[in-house]
Amino acid sequence: MEIMRLEDVIDLPDRGLVLKISVDETDPYQITKLKNLTGSKIAVSNVDGTSFEFEVKDVSISFSIANFPLIALNIRERVDIERIQKGSNIHLI
Repeated sequence: MEIMRLEDVIDLPDRGLVLKISVDETDPYQITKLKNLTGSKIAVSNVDGTSFEFEVKDVSISFSIANFPLIALNIRERVDIERIQKGSNIHLI
């Protein structure tokens, strides 16, 4: 599971930037392994061709009642959320 899709970018005053992502993976065991991303580097490739590199500060994973994964990556860097586009791809570095 190396490519994820950016669904939303949220700026939380107490936590910083949070990237809400989706994955094609359906196995809950594989999805919970995303917790290991804390401290890792990710690359966000915007749909317009620009890209950014971030360090993952924290990972939050939960599941909806329909067993759909809800995944949020809290990143260490601060950047204008307008520069990160929904629909971008996220790759592990």
